[in-house]
Amino acid sequence: MKNITSFNFDQCSLSNDLWLDFINKIGFIKANLAVQQSLDLQRMQGSTSTIPLLILETCGTALVNSQAVKTYIGLSSLEQGMVLIFSSKLNSVQLLREN
Repeated sequence: MKNITSFNFDQCSLSNDLWLDFINKIGFIKANLAVQQSLDLQRMQGSTSTIPLLILETCGTALVNSQAVKTYIGLSSLEQGMVLIFSSKLNSVQLLREN
């Protein structure tokens, strides 16, 4: 897997509304499927130093450096089942935990 794009998290704002906006845009079932595909990518090609990123505008998925996420969001640790949702249009991020 190639690292094609870098995400500059320190220029993003934190949001609590991206998940709800995503559900309203494509529906609950498709939104859950997109999250599951992100988690599948993490399981197949990720490592302990990556976290899956779901890009809202395209439903695309990427793996990003978890240390950058820890530094930006301020979490002391990231757990399995976490997905970072990113909106390039709004330049914001939200962290989701799988239930």
